[in-house]
Amino acid sequence: MSDKPYVVDHKGEAARLVKFREKFDFSQNKFAKEIGSHQPFIAKVEKGETTLPIHYLKYLRQKYNLNLDWYFTGKGKMIIDEDEKSTLISDLSTIKKDYDDLWKQFDEMRKTLHKLVRDFYDKG
Repeated sequence: MSDKPYVVDHKGEAARLVKFREKFDFSQNKFAKEIGSHQPFIAKVEKGETTLPIHYLKYLRQKYNLNLDWYFTGKGKMIIDEDEKSTLISDLSTIKKDYDDLWKQFDEMRKTLHKLVRDFYDKG
């Protein structure tokens, strides 16, 4: 095992932020104002010295359909189109329904187990 501390490399995210910003013809200053920040901070993010906080990324996702998977990993397209967005929403709805169904089953099993244990000790 190495004695070197783990260092996060933000260069990939930095390069993708530049691509995103340039796609919409934003200067660093205009981009900073758009997201409610300041140009020196954007410069640091684009140099890989720091990361863009999640609340800015959520804003870019909502307003410009930024694909966060692309932003963090470079995989997929930069911008999610409306069809993909609808598919994601549909998938999330299905996952939520499955989760709710599983939770109900778990709760029923828990109640049954609790009853069995109580019955066992009541007879004993």
